[in-house]
Amino acid sequence: MNAEPSQITVDHSQRLLTITWKDGHVSALPFNLLRKECPCASCAEERKNTSPLRLVAGPIITQAGIQKVEPVGRYALNLTFDDRHDTGIYTYEYLRGLCRCPACAGGAGKPSGPA
Repeated sequence: MNAEPSQITVDHSQRLLTITWKDGHVSALPFNLLRKECPCASCAEERKNTSPLRLVAGPIITQAGIQKVEPVGRYALNLTFDDRHDTGIYTYEYLRGLCRCPACAGGAGKPSGPA
């Protein structure tokens, strides 16, 4: 599995971040999935929260949008969402692991999980 992109496309009409990897694999990642799986410390901690009571500080986003995509070195992307959340650093390995295509869902080409 090669977690190095050759092309990254943001399609606002389809709400997809599409990454073509150097090994030819294509990952079409929905904006909502990317926002839900944000790897920042705050979001990761929130996902671990098992309490039935959740304190929401702001509007609940049902359709995430991406305002900006910026490279972070040669290993990751930083995404700025419509709700102004921009603290997640999505490594290319993490993004490849988020792929939900049939080949990746069956385990082929999917990394062992986010670091």
